[in-house]
Amino acid sequence: MLLEKLLEEFNVDIHTFSREESDLFDQYFERILMKKNTFLIQEGEIEKYSYFVFDGLLRCWIINHKGDEQTFWFCKNGTFSLSNISFTLQEKSAFNVQTIVDSVIYRIDKKKTAELYSAIPRLKIIFDDLTAILLNKILNRNIDLIKYSSEQYYLQMIAEYGTTLNYIPLKDIASYLGITPQALSRIRKRIF
Repeated sequence: MLLEKLLEEFNVDIHTFSREESDLFDQYFERILMKKNTFLIQEGEIEKYSYFVFDGLLRCWIINHKGDEQTFWFCKNGTFSLSNISFTLQEKSAFNVQTIVDSVIYRIDKKKTAELYSAIPRLKIIFDDLTAILLNKILNRNIDLIKYSSEQYYLQMIAEYGTTLNYIPLKDIASYLGITPQALSRIRKRIF
């Protein structure tokens, strides 16, 4: 169930793993329910878990040089939280990760992760590929912010996030786009 959802999100053939491997994968994760606005990690903390978003939405943000919250990434259904950077490197997180809506999250700690990689060895290779895909998405986001106008980038967000975008507060979308909520409002009036 979890593995299939992850592979589908990254357009990887879900038959890469057997039904038994997929069921085994699920057994290593703990299901938790998180209320809206709950922090998975705060800046300066070291992450103890890797989080998989089964049903929900997270935002990654920092306090910028002006003292304002600056959203730079959203983690949607079928993805891992960006707090995995802190988890993997065991370094202090440079940002906050917070739920936007009530969310169903699955988590796994370091010990269980090692056991999982031992139980399904080729999983590590696939996860390395998924990490590369994620890094490419982050790089493309940075390029797109330079390459496209705020309106063009907002249209790309609509295409990528679909109805999920309806659950993200407009102030967070504006922050993600690097514009004011008023500028986003003008863009929305033009395109809707």
